[in-house]
Parts: sequence; structure tokens; C-alpha cells
Amino acid sequence: MLSLNVRADVRGITADLSRYLGEEKKAVVRALNKTATQARTEASKEVRSVGYNIKASAIKKSFAINRASAGNLVVTLKATGRPIGMINYGARQGGGGVSVQVKSGRKVLKHAFIASMPNGHRGVFERTGKGHKKVVRNGKVMRSGLPIKELFGPSIPQSLANDAVEKAVMAKIRQKFPQILRHELAFAASRRR
Repeated sequence: MLSLNVRADVRGITADLSRYLGEEKKAVVRALNKTATQARTEASKEVRSVGYNIKASAIKKSFAINRASAGNLVVTLKATGRPIGMINYGARQGGGGVSVQVKSGRKVLKHAFIASMPNGHRGVFERTGKGHKKVVRNGKVMRSGLPIKELFGPSIPQSLANDAVEKAVMAKIRQKFPQILRHELAFAASRRR
């Protein structure tokens, strides 16, 4: 699980922000929360620009934002998620296996196949094990199939852990927070008049 924590970068700023009262404090809270939302969007863009073939909506859904409040001037972005099934990476069945596109460029997974399970779940699978066993079913001797396992690609937190993505998100936070804060403080001042 990856946690991008804004607290680490704006700790000095939040100490200065605690001096604000009333409407100004609300403006600070709004600025922190808007910055977190923009950081989430930036993370989604960066993951896709690095080359991962993941839908932007899936990346955004994986984020939990613990929003700031007047009593707690800290915003936390946390991405969670499990490995994503290869079927979600544009899997195509071919003669030599299954072709998937996790990052830029397609890759063929030899010995893999696409199958639907009795419960309706579709996935990319491969057989494991070495030999067939003889099994008696309904009085007939049959060979059992080898066990299968589903293949998975990287999870969303793994793709977010990329250095380029982290640097871009933190740069966006450092760039946008002062701008949004100035805007929100000006808005709060204009409402007071």
C-alpha cells in the first residue's frame, strides 16, 4: 500500500497557517482539500504518461483522501488496491498465447489462455504443475486437468510508487498550494466586505 502524504511537505506551512482564524482558517482548509484533489488528478495523469495501461477512473477510485478540517490542517492521500488481473490490460487471445499491454507495447504470455469461470469471472490463466493424475469419475478412469492460476499485473499503488510519478505529484502540490491558498484567502477577504 502506498501513501502519499502531504503532511511531510507542508508541515512548516501548516504551523504558519494555524495563526489564521475564522474565515481565513476555512480558506486554508479549502485550499488544502483542493490541492489534494488536484494532486490525485495529477497522479492519475502521470501514471498513464509513464506508460501504464490503467483507466484514469480506476486510479482515482483507488485514492482515499482524508480531508483537512478547521481542527486538523493536514490532508492525506492514500492509494490502496490489489494486483489487477491481466484481463484488464487489453488481453487478446492469440495462437501463441495471450497478448497483453501492461505498459507501452504489447507482450505475449506464452502458455496463457483466457477463460470464464462458472461464476462468470473472466481472466487470463495458465496451467501449473507437471503431470496429469488419473482420476475415477462416475466409474470411468480419466486424466485430470492440471491446476490453473490467474495472472495479475501491477496494482495501482505499485504503479504510483514510480519515482517519476511521485516527483510530479509533489511538484504539483508545491506549485498549486500557494496559488490556491492566495485565491481562497482573497475570496474570504472579499466575502467579509
